[in-house]
Amino acid sequence: MVTPPFLPRTWACVLCAGRSSRTAPANKLLAPDAAGQPMVVQTLKNILNSKVETVLALLPPEQPKLEAVIRSYFLHALKAGRLQLQTVLNAQSGLSASLHAGVRAAQAGNAQSLLMCLGDMPLVSTTLLNTLMETQHHYAPAATAPLRNGKVGNPVVWNPSQFSKLLQITGDQGGRAVLRHLGADIRLIPANANELVDFDTPERLAIYRQITFPDS
Repeated sequence: MVTPPFLPRTWACVLCAGRSSRTAPANKLLAPDAAGQPMVVQTLKNILNSKVETVLALLPPEQPKLEAVIRSYFLHALKAGRLQLQTVLNAQSGLSASLHAGVRAAQAGNAQSLLMCLGDMPLVSTTLLNTLMETQHHYAPAATAPLRNGKVGNPVVWNPSQFSKLLQITGDQGGRAVLRHLGADIRLIPANANELVDFDTPERLAIYRQITFPDS
């Protein structure tokens, strides 16, 4: 796929520093699809094929294989600087540690918007990612998110006006509490529920192993 023109000052952070406690000792992000491609690779492919300008993968300190896999698949993007890797040294303190790392990186990069993606959602299409980011770029709401079966889902694109609130989150929590208080300030994009699946249990990983992606 040829990457379309980037949306200026758009950042995406991919949260990959979780403990995978529900699939332990296996790291869910290394789980293979039917062709043997690790899950994290498909997630990153979808994001790198989008219009996002900069992609930051946030990694745990104790999973060197995860970083090695990413480097082996995305050497060109890493050399070009479009894909960046960062280890979250305090990842054990919960999801908020990765959230904070991503927000601070986006702030340092003077990001106009920040797309927060979960590493275990490899079915989120590039089309949906682009729709979310384009909506955020053109209308600049507090946040833009997909709507699945009447509920707000992931991934979420954040306006910089919300960064300070995200940095106040603690423990093993993401931005859901912030979203709940935004009300009509969120732009919601209807999405196919089949895309918004996280593969975070042994049963779901078994399903994932049967999936074939066109370019894997």
